[in-house]
Amino acid sequence: MTSQSFNPKTKALDGLRNAASSRTEEALRKIHSGMTLIEEELQTGQLWQRLGDKAELEQGDFMILCGLGWNFLNGSKHKETTKPDVLDFLARVNRALRMQLADLPDIKTGSFPTKAFVQLQARYERLKAERDGLRDYLDRVLTRTHEWHLERLQALRMVRELKEAAGVSVVHLHRR
Repeated sequence: MTSQSFNPKTKALDGLRNAASSRTEEALRKIHSGMTLIEEELQTGQLWQRLGDKAELEQGDFMILCGLGWNFLNGSKHKETTKPDVLDFLARVNRALRMQLADLPDIKTGSFPTKAFVQLQARYERLKAERDGLRDYLDRVLTRTHEWHLERLQALRMVRELKEAAGVSVVHLHRR
């Protein structure tokens, strides 16, 4: 007989531990594959069709898409580890969705009022960013123009000082 004896309790605990670990790995795999799918649909523009009348992808909808429960990330095991990553991902996706929405043709207000409002917000944000970019560009141009003006004044002052130092004077001839 071997020195190790058969302990059914230890074997059962090891089996439960392995099953829990494999369930966690499977859930994480589903979440990563869901992220990949969403990124592909975002690139192709198909994500808007999936959302229907919603203006953004919410955590619960994403988790259902992944094949998990809508409240899965609020469990004690994933609340501090996986949930922040998923929320960051959803924030990036929703920013990209708003930018795509700003470029889409006008949405009729009656059919999707939330999307129409978000579309107007996205267009406003894009115009504001363009305005800020143009304002920065104008500030740089004005600064450089001012520098050129100061350099020109400095050069004129130097020419005047050199003429005075050389004793050269210019006599204007009057025409008759």
